[in-house]
Amino acid sequence: MASRRVLALLAAASLVTSFVLAQQLRMPKVDLDYDKAVDFSAFKTYSWKDPGAAAKDPQEHTRIIWYVERALEKKGLKKASDGSGDLFVRYFAKAQEGLRGTASQGESSLPGGAGQLTTSVDFSKVMEGALILEFQRGSDEKAVWRAGTQHVPIDKKRIDAATADAVRLLVSKYPPPKP
Repeated sequence: MASRRVLALLAAASLVTSFVLAQQLRMPKVDLDYDKAVDFSAFKTYSWKDPGAAAKDPQEHTRIIWYVERALEKKGLKKASDGSGDLFVRYFAKAQEGLRGTASQGESSLPGGAGQLTTSVDFSKVMEGALILEFQRGSDEKAVWRAGTQHVPIDKKRIDAATADAVRLLVSKYPPPKP
């Protein structure tokens, strides 16, 4: 009876660990860099600056702008329509085709009882994307905050949700922690 409980607890712990690891693997890593001498509480408004590398798809460009503006509003920043914001905001976006491999193993038995373990990998093309947001001080256009994702697979059917998630993840790092 006690061994069944132990097995059940081990199985539950394994399931939770697998779920947590799967969630961590799906979340892209964020690289953050910022000027530690800057008082980010002084920034109240922002304006857009031409993107460093705009999305090639006009719909994706519009998506990025829309989600960034919504995220910055939630952070308390107001858009300065005359281009005189405390911060200049710009983004860099890149999409490229990559390869994803899926491994599988099989076991075959040969005459005489000997077995053979084989491993194969199936490759498929996937779209990968990266997004970087950069905030520059309005007074001198010096970059004061930058956050970016690494290349992550993009499901073309979920491009809107993937863009929203990437922007939300990046802007969640603003303002940066105080040193």
